[in-house]
Amino acid sequence: MLEIEVVAYDFDGSIQAQLAMLNAQGVQPVLHAMRQHETATRLWASAKAFAAMASQLRPRTSLPQFSLIGSGDYHHISLALIARFETPLTVVLFDNHPDWMQPPHQYHCGTWVYQLARLPQVKRVIIVGLESGDIDYDQFKKGDVESFLQQKIILLPYRKVQVNAPQPLFLHSKLAQDLVTGIQEVLSYIETEQVYISIDKDCLQAADAKTNWEQGSLPLATVTAVIQALSQHKQLIGADTVGDFSPVRFRSPLKWIASYLDRKVHPRETVQAAARINAAANLRLLHALKGGA
Repeated sequence: MLEIEVVAYDFDGSIQAQLAMLNAQGVQPVLHAMRQHETATRLWASAKAFAAMASQLRPRTSLPQFSLIGSGDYHHISLALIARFETPLTVVLFDNHPDWMQPPHQYHCGTWVYQLARLPQVKRVIIVGLESGDIDYDQFKKGDVESFLQQKIILLPYRKVQVNAPQPLFLHSKLAQDLVTGIQEVLSYIETEQVYISIDKDCLQAADAKTNWEQGSLPLATVTAVIQALSQHKQLIGADTVGDFSPVRFRSPLKWIASYLDRKVHPRETVQAAARINAAANLRLLHALKGGA
């Protein structure tokens, strides 16, 4: 099995709440205290705040790193993790949202894929899940249409979606109909040897994860099967996951308003109850990343 270093970036306490459960299963993440960046980087960050945060994301070894980041409010941290690589790579992203909206905010959990697609080393971004409605019909036009038309971004919604791009077009993954065919579809879009995997657990059905965003219906077993295949057929150079639950906290009134308007639901969980479910999901993701069945 592939040897992987597990790193926990403690932005919001959601991973800290899982440590005892992870340790009990023999997983001892390298813990990086990041709480000083909790509010400045949550949802979005200024260029200065993002650079200060990114300077602390230093790998300890040359092993592939599985980064536990916390809430999906911090998914733009993935941009900093991926930008460290210099050789050609493909990013496979499991997410309920495309995160590809056009800026103004450059370092934003809803725009980071737009920036990712413009990194020269990133040859393609494949997004699986996408049940939030953010690409449905004319919503599609608010995203990175340019990268989609160039096939720099591949969209594979778990359920069939009509997008206006600008002509009506139906998109869907084959995973819901047949797992083996769906896995082959994902692999067919990968033209590089190296792959980076990012998982937002909001793409998962509610039985498999508890997040602070609305969730999709992807079974965790489907996601781990795809990840296992990627690990076995490609060179996995790194991975991360977000979608762990934490109460939403901001200092900025603007972020409070944006957060309230962006979330279609406002889940109320206890951190410990969510941590039990999410720790189990993170352990299964780790096992799949190592190539385990």
